[in-house]
Amino acid sequence: MAQITTKTGDRGMTQLNPDRISSKTHPIIAIMGELDELSCVLGMSGDKFDSIQTFLSELMGYLYYRHIDVRRMADQVEFLELYITSHNNSIPTWFVNPRGPTSLARAVCRRAERSVVEFAESERAKPESERYMNMDPIMQYLNRLSDFLFVKTFERAVEEPQLFHDELATQLPLAAVA
Repeated sequence: MAQITTKTGDRGMTQLNPDRISSKTHPIIAIMGELDELSCVLGMSGDKFDSIQTFLSELMGYLYYRHIDVRRMADQVEFLELYITSHNNSIPTWFVNPRGPTSLARAVCRRAERSVVEFAESERAKPESERYMNMDPIMQYLNRLSDFLFVKTFERAVEEPQLFHDELATQLPLAAVA
């Protein structure tokens, strides 16, 4: 079993990948932390997101080992796209304020996506031999995952409208106030 307490973290350092110890502020460490946070929020949602949580752990492994299983990534994107396409009718015609862990997961996913985009943009300025890894498949996956979570939030609004009822909105006139 791997040693949990290494004490390198006491000095703000951690294992970035098998070849490198790095600052805990390294963008890849931050991205892995956001993916971990996303998985935790999905776990709190009460919905069945086990396969997505498992894949997020796999994705963190891709980042750690600097290698992406491109076929597996494509399969995951395709699964999300098929779900989104087949559930487009679940999107209600009314505005839904974000509520609950699935909405929070979508927001955390978008933050992780922005971090990946920022890192990818900084990497593009480097010669290819010095880049950490190709982040494009990860950007695509997180973009699709946030869309999927958006659809899941709307499904919840349709299934349980009482969770999304806004008492104040029903008490105020709909005219704009200047």
